[in-house]
Amino acid sequence: MRKSTIIAVLTAALITPVVNAADVTEADYQKAMKDTLEGMQAVGKNVRETPADLGAAVAGAKAIEAALASIDSFWAARKDDEAVKMNGAAREAAMAVARAAETNDAAATGAAVKALQGACKACHDVHREQLPDKTYKIK
Repeated sequence: MRKSTIIAVLTAALITPVVNAADVTEADYQKAMKDTLEGMQAVGKNVRETPADLGAAVAGAKAIEAALASIDSFWAARKDDEAVKMNGAAREAAMAVARAAETNDAAATGAAVKALQGACKACHDVHREQLPDKTYKIK
């Protein structure tokens, strides 16, 4: 199970097309955010259910970083340097999760996940607006 999860996540990350800044749409951005959420859920599940083997958390964190990397050009095209910087911080936090998980240290991985969640929340607070129907739009 672990091996198939890792292979699926890495395959998805590797086949994600490289895009130019002008090619990244809000739909692409939303997909990247959904991919990030899926990665977060995979990491959390792995830490909770199999803390002695965090291989899926490594793969999930790397998938998060890849999804976030795909939206760098979205913010660059909008000339929003703050968002580019915040996205970079979230990408680094995702890699910190991967590094912690590679050591198979569930406590360190959990702490790194909390830092990643904080980076995500900081960006969401500034660049996301909740609509009356409880969906979100990009500011």
